[in-house]
Amino acid sequence: MYPGPSEPDYGAFIATMCAAMERQGHEVDRVVIDSRASGALSTPRKYVNLARRAVPAAKRADVIYGHYLFPTGAIAAAAGRIAKRPWVLTAHGGDVRNLSSPTIARLSTPGITGASAIIAVSRYLATELRESARALPPVHVIDMGVDMDRFRPSDRGAARRAHGLPDDVPVILAVGGLNERKNPLRLLQAFRLLQSRHPRARLVFVGAGPQEAALRAGVRLEGLGDAVILTGALPAAGVAEWMAACDLLALPSRVEPLGVVALEALASGRPVVATRIGGTAEVVGRAGVLVDPYDPRSIADGITRVLARPPSVAQCRTTAEGHDVNRQARRVLDILERAARDHTGGTVPGATASTTGRPYDS
Repeated sequence: MYPGPSEPDYGAFIATMCAAMERQGHEVDRVVIDSRASGALSTPRKYVNLARRAVPAAKRADVIYGHYLFPTGAIAAAAGRIAKRPWVLTAHGGDVRNLSSPTIARLSTPGITGASAIIAVSRYLATELRESARALPPVHVIDMGVDMDRFRPSDRGAARRAHGLPDDVPVILAVGGLNERKNPLRLLQAFRLLQSRHPRARLVFVGAGPQEAALRAGVRLEGLGDAVILTGALPAAGVAEWMAACDLLALPSRVEPLGVVALEALASGRPVVATRIGGTAEVVGRAGVLVDPYDPRSIADGITRVLARPPSVAQCRTTAEGHDVNRQARRVLDILERAARDHTGGTVPGATASTTGRPYDS
């Protein structure tokens, strides 16, 4: 996953990590998929093309850094074996849950067991991985981090004026795919309940996905009109503008392995109302509230609590600082450098990592 011309939000967190690695003096050769296009022909074609490009890139690299256990993890492993290079994989969420399929587990095994290390983006996901896979290399817990320069506190009033929003209304922001896991329809139900307490509130969805038509139909059915705004997918700069304009981020996913967008909100000085299922609780701390994603009233109550007593901008920002992408990139690079060094039996100065889209530390 990587941002492309028509998919500015696709895998943006991976692009952020790659840029941080380069800032620290390493060369990153990107071998990526930059489109969500799928189907009986599109999906096999894009992975075949990825594999074709991965092998020559691996031969130029010191180490391969693959994202998602399957199918890209399997491609990283195949390229590593052909080029005789080590590989490290980051597990992001759905790829771990997919190991419950015997077929996917079997196809994922060579990439997982042959890796120098596996990185999980949260302790929650690392535990899930350990329960799903029998043989594992060392597992580390390192999230993808947040760009603290791009996402930073800025003038809320100016941001609202830029988007035509009043200064004196609550603005709830949701960022992510409009799909079943991200739970936008229940958030809409929660917002309808919230309006009894905050009748002038606004709800903004930044993202696109298969539930967009149902979401728009729900807005019409509930008579919410201009109270709900759907922007479509936006690049990181556009997301940062909406972070500045909002009062809080709502992330009531059915499950969230981590939720980089929660870190982006906190770095922007905005609190988070997030699902209690998954790893988001590991980063939110006291700068937000956790809710039951299956209960619209729980979501609405959580939003009400944060609107009534929001954490300070400074508290939110401080909570995010431990997840600065530059710090997280350094931790990932330590693992990549160790893998390259162990493979060659020597030092690897100025190592090159080819990225295909201490055990259990945190």
